[in-house]
Amino acid sequence: QQAQEQPAPAAEQQEQEQAVAEQPEQQQQQAAPAQQAQQQQEEQAMIAEATGGTLRFAALGGLGGPLDPRNITSVLGYHAVIGIYDFVSLHGTEGLEIGMAESITSNEDATLWTISLRPNAVFHDGRPVRAADLDYSIRFFGDWETSPTFATYFLDVDFENMGPIDEQTLEIPLFRPRADFLESILALYLPIVPEGAQDFDLPVGSGPFRIVSNDGADGYEMVRNEDWWGPRPALDRVVTVPINDPTARINALKTGEVDFAYQLPPTIALSEQDNEDITIEQTPFGGAAMCFVMNTTFAPFDNPEVREAMRLVIDREALLNAVLLGQGVLGNDLVGLGMHGYHDGLPQRTRDLDRATELFAAAGVNDLHIVASDIVPGLVSSAELLGGMLAEAGVSLSIEEVPPDAFFGDFARLLSTPFQTIYIINRPPGVHMPSFVGSTAVFNPTAYAPPELDEAIFASQSEVDPEQREMHLHRAQQLEWENGGMIIWGYSPMILAYSNSISNVNLVSDGLVKFHDLVTSA
Repeated sequence: QQAQEQPAPAAEQQEQEQAVAEQPEQQQQQAAPAQQAQQQQEEQAMIAEATGGTLRFAALGGLGGPLDPRNITSVLGYHAVIGIYDFVSLHGTEGLEIGMAESITSNEDATLWTISLRPNAVFHDGRPVRAADLDYSIRFFGDWETSPTFATYFLDVDFENMGPIDEQTLEIPLFRPRADFLESILALYLPIVPEGAQDFDLPVGSGPFRIVSNDGADGYEMVRNEDWWGPRPALDRVVTVPINDPTARINALKTGEVDFAYQLPPTIALSEQDNEDITIEQTPFGGAAMCFVMNTTFAPFDNPEVREAMRLVIDREALLNAVLLGQGVLGNDLVGLGMHGYHDGLPQRTRDLDRATELFAAAGVNDLHIVASDIVPGLVSSAELLGGMLAEAGVSLSIEEVPPDAFFGDFARLLSTPFQTIYIINRPPGVHMPSFVGSTAVFNPTAYAPPELDEAIFASQSEVDPEQREMHLHRAQQLEWENGGMIIWGYSPMILAYSNSISNVNLVSDGLVKFHDLVTSA
């Protein structure tokens, strides 16, 4: 039931986004809900009175090398990015959060967006943050040569006519209406880098922390930015510690080697729930959709009947109970459960072993191969359990296990693997679909992109009327549910563990910890 507890924040977010799309240019986007103002003031007062300290933060690491915001391949890398850089807006637990932007507005048909930046922000090297830097950042991350991973986000930006209208204000014209431009693009991933930035050995941002050590293999070290425009961070220093095995992460916390263990499996949450020396927290924000992914361009998954057989052979409840120990939520092959725009009118898929056996036999499928990795805990064991389910249908399964720190290091391999395990952060369908399905998706491991799906997604992006937009989203989801390559058998909550000396833990952007909010009594 964890993931189903999110509709209220999602509804607030939708109202905020609609206000931008439906109001004229003068209408200011208010991303932080008014009812949160008192809580924010209290938190800021607590942070201001805190004494500092060092946070040692353990999570899944990457392959090493300097942090480069164009090519982030690890959980630790994403945490470092949101510590070092500012963003105009990010998704938070209560909807969209304004960051560097004082206002984000659109014209009536959402073809022109205007961002006004805070006037008092400076980069770590003392330069003021200007609209020209935001202009450069969008061009930088939107350039296929400099940023092939994120360039797809900005396909609709009219770069030729984009530019600052004054020192703090940038106008962004689009080639077509994008009512979702704030939620699906600006608030997903747009670190503000200085104009002309090319060298990221020691990245210069304007965020709450400055980086002083930059090697993902050993972890990143950041110190407080005393000149940050926001409330002064309480922590003096943050050190990220790459620990890829979740059991090793929790043991490092229990022995005092680290202060925070990020992204743990339900087994650990249950075994440590009575440990009074640490805090265990479960949250649906940043929860993972647990997936088997079929690439629809490779045999045998280019056959719709084989994909149907795969969906029917799986016992979702058995996976939920065995892998997530019943702590998650049953999946139905779509991302966005419990969030605004989710198509909950589709029937819940259940196992039909006889039909699956019949379809596999008709297609001549006797054996399959899957690539599995515990990029979140439980994916490898889900593949092992799948092997038993397939065996009942007369199909053998071989498993190739990839180390979790290497899994996202090769995007070409990910996009050319016929069958693999993966996880996707649970986001509203209007945010998820443009990034993960269709011909213009940033990352589409299923390669599912029929013209009718593109049409439905594009229509939802352009539609400023909320009811019409939801209609298009439902049509897109039905197409994916019926014929796509994504099998989502369940949702795993985000599980965090940290020292009792840590307080004021807040999450942002797909469940990342906001270091600048943390307070330690040690």
